[in-house]
This record gives sequence, structure tokens and C-alpha cells, in this order.
Amino acid sequence: MQLSDAMLLIFIGFIIFLFWQGRRQAEQARRYAAAYCKNHQLQLLDIAWQAGRPARFERHWGWRSSYQFAFSSDGESRYEGELVMLNLRLLEVNTPAYRLPD
Repeated sequence: MQLSDAMLLIFIGFIIFLFWQGRRQAEQARRYAAAYCKNHQLQLLDIAWQAGRPARFERHWGWRSSYQFAFSSDGESRYEGELVMLNLRLLEVNTPAYRLPD
């Protein structure tokens, strides 16, 4: 095995690792969005990844991702909120003002 072969294997392994971590983060984001909606008596409609970048929060370095999630408060309206994560940690949830059901 030559050095170039070893470097190629390391690079491929790194890409697989990044994909795996991205999937873990997306699954965790979905769990956070579902829990948020359940706690606020909302219906979670869908969730989608918006953007990601390396970032630092307090003393922690990692991958900061934004997820956009849609929810309904009355079964008829659709609202969109944002969920921000650093690695597998929830940083913030932002939602617009929404109508409470009667």
C-alpha cells in the first residue's frame, strides 16, 4: 500500500464519518422539534435542513446547523420555525407568533 492509497482511504473514511454525523444530527433535530411541538400542543408537519457551517459556541467547536420546521396550531394554519443546533446539542428554537386554537 502506498501513501496515496492510505490518504485516499482516510479521505473516504472522513466523508463517510461526516455523512453519518449529519444523519445523527438530523435525527436529533427531528426529536427536538417533535418534543417542542408536543410541549406547546402543536402539530409537527415537517422538518428540513437549511444550512450548516463550522462554528464555536462558548467553549465548544462543532458543526452548527439550522433546520426549518413547519407546524400547525389549529390543524388549518401552517407556520414555520427555526431550530439551531451545534453538533447534537440544541442551541435555540425560534417560532413566529401563531394563533392558539379556540
